[in-house]
Amino acid sequence: MKSAESVHGEIYKALGIFMLAAIGYMLSLYIPTGTLSRLVNIRTIPCLGLGILSGPIYIFWIATARDLFGRGSGTLVAILTVSFILLTGPWYGITNPVYFGLFGFVSFLLMGLATDFINGGVGSVACLIVNWVAFGIFRGIYPHPLLLGLAVLILSFISGYAFDYASKIIFKRMMKMSQ
Repeated sequence: MKSAESVHGEIYKALGIFMLAAIGYMLSLYIPTGTLSRLVNIRTIPCLGLGILSGPIYIFWIATARDLFGRGSGTLVAILTVSFILLTGPWYGITNPVYFGLFGFVSFLLMGLATDFINGGVGSVACLIVNWVAFGIFRGIYPHPLLLGLAVLILSFISGYAFDYASKIIFKRMMKMSQ
């Protein structure tokens, strides 16, 4: 049987995971990643904003959950975040096929797992590649030119890795301050 102390800890952990997912979701609403494509006038790379901005919008919060609550918590944040996104509308507005949203779910699941167990750079790239595959198969939209696609993959890795690292630095400083 668990003690009341550990139950309270689990409640705080669950609330923390929920709050971090809500922050990622809210950021995705208020920092529309599609705007980035229009601003830089690059329309040949699907999910450009997701790739480049995934670090501050998603990876930081996933990594923060991992750092605060342990491995696996970041994956829960990723799953909750994409669930909130899918509750408000279809994935990238695509309703045909009806199961297109599964690619969004899988991409965030992989982002969470990779961030939890490898690093945020790999998580960001995994998410982007799943979405590129989905757009390629169901919409015939592939990243081109290939060199620009590669540049976006590199930027996606840097964005994810940098914000994963930022989470670790902040966590270490918080731990030092609490001692």
